[in-house]
Amino acid sequence: MSGDSSGDPDRRRTAYQRTTARWARRRASLAARLPAWRALGERRGQRPQAGQQLQTADRLRGLRIRLAALVMAINVVGLAGMGAVALLVDERQRDEVVAAELRRTASTAAALLYYDSASLRLDKLFDNAVASGPTAVYVYEAGRAGVTLVFAYPARLPVIPPAGLLGPARAVWASGTELTGPVLDGAGTPAPLLAVPFEHAVTGTTAGAVVVVGDSGPAEAANRRLALALVVGGLSFTILACAGGYLLARRGTEPIAEALNQQERFVADAAHELRTPLTVIRAVSDTALAEPQRRPAALRQVVRSADRLADSVSVLLTRAQLVAGLRDLRREPFRLDQLAEEVLADTVVPPHTGEPITEPVVAVGDPALIRIALRNLIQNAVQHGRVADLPAEVCLRVSANPPTVRVRDRGSGLDEAVAAAPGQRFRTSAEDGTGLGLAIASWVAELHGGHLRLSNADGGGTEARLRLPDSPAPAARRT
Repeated sequence: MSGDSSGDPDRRRTAYQRTTARWARRRASLAARLPAWRALGERRGQRPQAGQQLQTADRLRGLRIRLAALVMAINVVGLAGMGAVALLVDERQRDEVVAAELRRTASTAAALLYYDSASLRLDKLFDNAVASGPTAVYVYEAGRAGVTLVFAYPARLPVIPPAGLLGPARAVWASGTELTGPVLDGAGTPAPLLAVPFEHAVTGTTAGAVVVVGDSGPAEAANRRLALALVVGGLSFTILACAGGYLLARRGTEPIAEALNQQERFVADAAHELRTPLTVIRAVSDTALAEPQRRPAALRQVVRSADRLADSVSVLLTRAQLVAGLRDLRREPFRLDQLAEEVLADTVVPPHTGEPITEPVVAVGDPALIRIALRNLIQNAVQHGRVADLPAEVCLRVSANPPTVRVRDRGSGLDEAVAAAPGQRFRTSAEDGTGLGLAIASWVAELHGGHLRLSNADGGGTEARLRLPDSPAPAARRT
């Protein structure tokens, strides 16, 4: 029995030494891998730097651009098709108008021709408006040697070679039927032509041909103006449609962007708020394993960290519910000075020191959220408000009218970018900070209708002023 009793402590000591050595190896392994993990996280953009957009915003911006491009492509295709149809219809109508004008001129000219004493008379044609209009008129009379030009009114059209008019006249005289088609002028430009036969009033035979040539220049100019108007109007409408499509896409994706941003903020805040108590629990547990005589104090510290962890989870869930509109902000009177002193005592531990200078102050708001905001400000002063490895000195002042909490440290001061925008997330002057603590504190202040101000204090250090309203704000501001 004595041998067994003496062996039990040895076995426990050996097991304890093995456990301690195993935890030491794990800590060394984690410490060796930490730089690589940190570099990998920075490359993947898991921790945005100041001024860097989140990947969700980039994806939504790309989605908006693609939607706008799709709207623009649909409008371009639709407008191009409609423009082509409009130009085709206009061209056909132009051809029909020119053909109708040629037929009217030719039939009028043929009706004005008559024979007197076996001679073709042209006096009525000379006196008629067709001999002074925009359409060229040529009259060919048939004879024994073929057809001969007896009347010519070229109007103001370009000169047409005689062979171009003589050929259609002969064909019409020989066949006795009308002929249509283009004829080339001296510059090689086609012009619409119509040749019709006219008969001898006595014999009833084909006595010749009337050839008319139209001017397609005005119609073509009108068609070009229409095409230019369609192009300019189409481009203008496409630009407006593209801008309108982008605005509609942006407005349509705003609820999605807001929901995704709220999700990202909740995840980031949860990581920030849960990291510190979990780290404390892990460190205290390692200490308790290595030093059994410190287990009672370590267990008490674990209980406090667990309480803080539960408080953080409750506040994060409360914030998520507030932002989502699932519940209203709780407003109740509480002693701000007592709450601030309690947070200061829980947060500032030796070798750091905290000096409370308070007066009785009653504020109205959510004590749990105010506690988180004050804890973040005091933690920020302890972690970053000291010089080198010296202990931090934190001064806490609570005053009334309006209820204000001032947290001052003795550090090297605050970066101007952080002081100008304390509520901007992921902006911090510390290498190991996330920039979320001040953002959460600023959000809590704005939610209660107050504000958070950061400034460099006289004599060195940073002063954070959390100011709350004397009475409940009429509307909570949620960001």
